[in-house]
Order: sequence, then C-alpha cells, then structure tokens
Amino acid sequence: MMINGNSPITQLPNVLTLCNIVMGLSSIITASLGNFTLAGLLIIIGAIFDRLDGHVARKYQVTSEMGKQLDSLSDLITFGIAPAISIFLLSFTNTFVLGFIMTVVFVTCGAYRLARYNLIDFSGVYIGLPITVAGFLLALLTLLQTQMAVHPYWIAVGMLLLSYLMICKREIKKV
Repeated sequence: MMINGNSPITQLPNVLTLCNIVMGLSSIITASLGNFTLAGLLIIIGAIFDRLDGHVARKYQVTSEMGKQLDSLSDLITFGIAPAISIFLLSFTNTFVLGFIMTVVFVTCGAYRLARYNLIDFSGVYIGLPITVAGFLLALLTLLQTQMAVHPYWIAVGMLLLSYLMICKREIKKV
C-alpha cells in the first residue's frame, strides 16, 4: 500500500524508532539508579519498537535513507550501550577493569557491525549476529543476573562471544 507523502503515516516509522531510543536511554538511566530489572525490560520493549518501525516502513513503503540511519543510531543506543552499561553496573562492581573492557568491546563491535550493515545491500541474509539480537540476549542475561548470581567471568565470556558473533562473517538468515 503506497501512502501519500503528506500523510502523517509517513513519519510513523521514525516516531517508532525514536520510541526505541527513548527505551534505550531510559534503560541507561534506570540502570544507573540501580533498577536492573526495569532496565532489562526497557531494552526488551525497545526491541518491540525496533521490530515495528521496520515493519511499518515496509508495509506502507515509506523506507528512507534517513530512517535507515536513525534506526542504526537507535540500535546502538538500545542494543549496544544500554545493555552493556546495565550489565556493567550490575555484574562488574568487583571486577571493574574486566567490566570496562567488556563494555568497550561489546559496544565497539556493535557499532562496527551496524556500520558494516549500512554499507551493504541487504538481501535477506545478515553478515554476523545483528546487534538487536546481541543486545536482547544481554538484556535477558541482565534479568537472569537479577535473579541469580552469575560469576562476572561467565558474563565476560558471554559478552565476548556476542561481540565476536556480531563482527564475524557468518551468514544468518533473517527470520
């Protein structure tokens, strides 16, 4: 269904993307205040907005280069920075240097993965694990960590694995 360029629906995908950013920033602020359960849930809600923005843009044929770039920036905040900061504040209080390194590695790999994605023509196959999946899994790990103690070294191994999977050249089919 093609929509008239003056219709408010043309901006709906960008509004949904901005809601994704709000969820990521809210997660960071919430984690900094010590509410890690809510921080993890906000990232998961961000994933819903992320899924909706692309779906709406394709359904109404209002995709744009601006939307693509805005989506990548929101993904870096909500699925890169927010889960990394949440897990850092929750899990690495006694192993600051390890947590610092893992946070930097995770966010940097996520940024690299997003930049690489923006340079290719997407053909239904991702190269490397999408940051949205990696950040979602890290948010789930944050929720798990609020319920049971997971040793920081295991958290670091998980973050390192997710970081590698984001930048590897393995093809992953879109579901």
